[in-house]
Amino acid sequence: MPVRQWRPSTDAAIASILAQSMKSFELLLIGQQEIGQLSDQLPRDPRIRIVPRRRAGIVGALNTGLAEARGHYLARMDDDDIAYPDRLAAQLTHLQGPTGTQLCGGRIRFVDSAGNTDTIARGNREYAQWLNALTSHADILAARFIECPLPHPTLMAHRDIWQRIGPYRDFDGPEDYDLVLRATLAGVRVGKPDAVLLDWQEHPERLTYADSRYRRDAFAACRAQAACDARSGLGLANGRSVWLCGTGRNARQWHDALTREGASVEGFVDLHRHGPQRSKRGKPVISYEQLPERRCDALVIGAVAGPVARAALLDYFGKQQWRSGHEFVLGS
Repeated sequence: MPVRQWRPSTDAAIASILAQSMKSFELLLIGQQEIGQLSDQLPRDPRIRIVPRRRAGIVGALNTGLAEARGHYLARMDDDDIAYPDRLAAQLTHLQGPTGTQLCGGRIRFVDSAGNTDTIARGNREYAQWLNALTSHADILAARFIECPLPHPTLMAHRDIWQRIGPYRDFDGPEDYDLVLRATLAGVRVGKPDAVLLDWQEHPERLTYADSRYRRDAFAACRAQAACDARSGLGLANGRSVWLCGTGRNARQWHDALTREGASVEGFVDLHRHGPQRSKRGKPVISYEQLPERRCDALVIGAVAGPVARAALLDYFGKQQWRSGHEFVLGS
């Protein structure tokens, strides 16, 4: 558990881990050098270990945790969230169960600082519904180019898996999404138990809002890099081209990121194509009626936002009898 600064939510997060139904664990609190001075605020529990981070920043703290942890299984936790009492037990059971899951996430509930859900904005409520619907390896794999399908503070895996996919990369982008994408490219099976296991606190100080590494184009760069990796099986590393569904900001960011990776974008597909010469980024904009004939063997990426638009795309792809991960992928 990286600790940036001590606050009331830190006490609650620590208490939620110490109250786990599974009692055998160590809790690593990782922070700056002065974190040791805060030990008087901690419960007297021998399972707590205070560890100064080896390098600055969240990535430095995360990699310190991976290096210092002594258990067979390593679990992530943030200092402003609340783990449900059976979180660790449920995830361990899932990892040791018949699904073959190697990197385990968990279903979440968004709450505000007072633990309420009725103040959570619609976008985050829909995001939670999307996250919680993704439990199987196949569903998570199909959704990996939309957003990070495994909530970072819920991750748990055997230390061998962490070593296989880690450490976290320190770069100008989202280290959690990057880690999950690299895990899927490495063939790691991912999944979630059925139960909600964590209250994810929504507040304006979250790194998601406060750190430029979590900006939209940084996420697009991660998606494009993973899509162009030969291990993705999408063929872009071997010269396969792309058609992008959409013409808005998401589609433009996909175009720019794919182009930087050396992929060839044929053009864009839009519901509202006006005029024969319409273009975007110097590439043609065609209609969905034209796409089947123009596609040839190109990969189609759905670069639209929101569940309604994605559902419409899935319906269209189904009518073409195109398969996820073969003829198309859903992006965001």
